[in-house]
Amino acid sequence: MLETSDILYIVLAFCALWITAFICWFIYQVAVMLKRVNDLIAELKWQVEKVEQALAGIRGKFEESGEHLSSMAQHLKSYISKKVK
Repeated sequence: MLETSDILYIVLAFCALWITAFICWFIYQVAVMLKRVNDLIAELKWQVEKVEQALAGIRGKFEESGEHLSSMAQHLKSYISKKVK
């Protein structure tokens, strides 16, 4: 027949089993959450790179336009100075 100490050990064994199962489940959930965070950070990096490329393209267009305007102003200035003389 089972004594009280045997029942206690059986209950403690089941408790240890449930605690171990809970810890494993918790570690798995933390790992899944960290993977999702890592994927989100990778997606954000990709989006930031796309925005930086777009801004670099826009900046290049403005610089190119500024160079054209500068050369047009120089030509206009030289034309006006020739007409005034």
